[in-house]
Amino acid sequence: MCIRDRFLIEIHEQPQALKKTVAWTGSKQGVEAMQQIRAAWMSGAYDKVVLTGMGSSFFLSYAAALLLSGAAIPAFAVNAGEMLHFQRQLLTEKTLLVAISQSGESYEVVELLKEMMGQAARPLVVGITNEADSTLAKEADYALLCQAGKEDMTSTKTFITSYWIVWQLVEVLKGQAPVSAVGDELATEIQRLLDDASAVVPKAVAFLHDHTFVQLIGRGVDWATASQTALMFMEGTKTPASALLGGEFRHGPLEMVNEHLAVVIYAHSQSGVYAQSVKLAEDVLRFGGKVVWVSDKLLGKDNASLLEIQINCSRADLFVIPSIIPLQLIVNARAEASGLEPGCFLHGAKVTSIE
Repeated sequence: MCIRDRFLIEIHEQPQALKKTVAWTGSKQGVEAMQQIRAAWMSGAYDKVVLTGMGSSFFLSYAAALLLSGAAIPAFAVNAGEMLHFQRQLLTEKTLLVAISQSGESYEVVELLKEMMGQAARPLVVGITNEADSTLAKEADYALLCQAGKEDMTSTKTFITSYWIVWQLVEVLKGQAPVSAVGDELATEIQRLLDDASAVVPKAVAFLHDHTFVQLIGRGVDWATASQTALMFMEGTKTPASALLGGEFRHGPLEMVNEHLAVVIYAHSQSGVYAQSVKLAEDVLRFGGKVVWVSDKLLGKDNASLLEIQINCSRADLFVIPSIIPLQLIVNARAEASGLEPGCFLHGAKVTSIE
């Protein structure tokens, strides 16, 4: 049963949800869990980190694996369904497995846990979930808990809080101490974006009005944001959408650019690939497409086919959290304009119990 305006309510609950999660990671329980995981990694008993999940949780796994790899920590992100059937050999007694599931009950993640139960040679399992009483939280060796509160609709609160936790875990594995101040700054920026929605959302909904397909693009960790945004368009507005890495878009999909194509590009100026994203935006505009540019830095171009959304965030590795907020609001407004209850599932469910 759909609850009217529930998606928008959950969007507006995000600053508080993030603050609570930041507080948990800085608490005695959170700090001790993170330190114990680091001690296990530093013991030399494990030779790789494998991150897994489905949907939003897999997108976060991908981002975390990139951050770990960048710190010379062997890390791999594998879709939980694919791992269950095709890549189980990655999971050995020398694997540190990070399983992410907002509900803690995702079918594929639970099946993986079942297969490992009772095995003498099993990975060390770290579970990241919003539900303390879930299968994942109970079966993991260490449970890192989001504090997002109840979430009924398409993932919003659990997406940003799960990213905060996995980012903190990455920092701890790299040898950094858990931090809270930057999390509070992110919560403040999220609140600003919510308060300023009226200056952006109506304009963006009109900008995308005639487009029946939306292409999302991000590089590095921003691919997670692009993928989650595509998922929101599909779930929330029933609009076909796709997420691609910026480089992949040039390998064929660029050919579909014309006046009928709208592209949303996430790009942070300190990402190391900002120039490539700028050039891609310029090319899409040059070929007649529309661009929604989401960045900490404006392009400053006077073009009717360009809509710019500025995000105040100094860290490229944390840009995932605030940058998705305006698109959540746009998805909500687009759904309402189409007569849909955003985030309401017609054919599936928030927690998937079947492959």
